[in-house]
Amino acid sequence: MEHEHSLIKQILLGDKNLFEQLVLKYQNLVFTVCLHIVDNEHDAENMAQETFLAAYCALSDFHGSNFKSWLCKIAVNKSIDFKRKQSKVDIVDYTIEESDLMDGGDSVEDMLIQSERMEKLENILSGISAKYRVVVEAFYYDRLSVKEISQRLELPEKTIETQLYRARQIIKERWGTNGT
Repeated sequence: MEHEHSLIKQILLGDKNLFEQLVLKYQNLVFTVCLHIVDNEHDAENMAQETFLAAYCALSDFHGSNFKSWLCKIAVNKSIDFKRKQSKVDIVDYTIEESDLMDGGDSVEDMLIQSERMEKLENILSGISAKYRVVVEAFYYDRLSVKEISQRLELPEKTIETQLYRARQIIKERWGTNGT
């Protein structure tokens, strides 16, 4: 741990090549975190690279005691953002087949209402604290259990439960103020 802080200080003082040591130490962990979320090796590799790039760019913002945890949070956020963008692309690319409507599928009006609700939820989520957003997205979008989120974020299960509760309260409160 102390070695990492020393490394980070040296990197910030200009020895940029030392960042490679951190990459080599954590590349498998970051890749595994990303793979667990994006569920595709190629995308996980890209997310891992983006994670290290983001960590490098934000290294001066790291003031914590646990670099590993900080790096994993970046990986989780990058991967969730990627998944969210992918799901938006899937929604936009979806075409309504006539047979869907004939078979009792949702009407065009119902689909538009659902789309508006999803957009509203996305807007609310983008405006809440990252610690709440990450937990909500992992729980509802990725369908992870509280225990799995706890393990991934290296936080106690009670903390995850509390963050989920508070996030739900914030969403409920903002949902009403944004009109229904």
